[in-house]
Amino acid sequence: MASIFQSLSDLVVSIFEVIGSIFKTVFDLFYNSFAMVGHLFAGIINMILEFFKGVVELAGGIGKFLFGNILVIGVLVAAFFGFLEYQRRQGRTVKVGDKKLN
Repeated sequence: MASIFQSLSDLVVSIFEVIGSIFKTVFDLFYNSFAMVGHLFAGIINMILEFFKGVVELAGGIGKFLFGNILVIGVLVAAFFGFLEYQRRQGRTVKVGDKKLN
């Protein structure tokens, strides 16, 4: 007789566990769906931010490259101009191609 009550008790506990498991599964389904949507939007926002960060870094790199090249070309032009002035002051003719610059 005690085993019948124990079996019925186990049956009732199992039924409540199944019902609880179904509710937990439905809750986890909704929670994970909302979490997925949240992570999707966060990922999109992070992707956009990283894109613009990369664009800004690229523009900065190109700006540094151009400024460095302009600076080097400016130094070379100044040195060439200085050399031409030095040659003129020494009384030497400066010839570029077939033209005399003095």
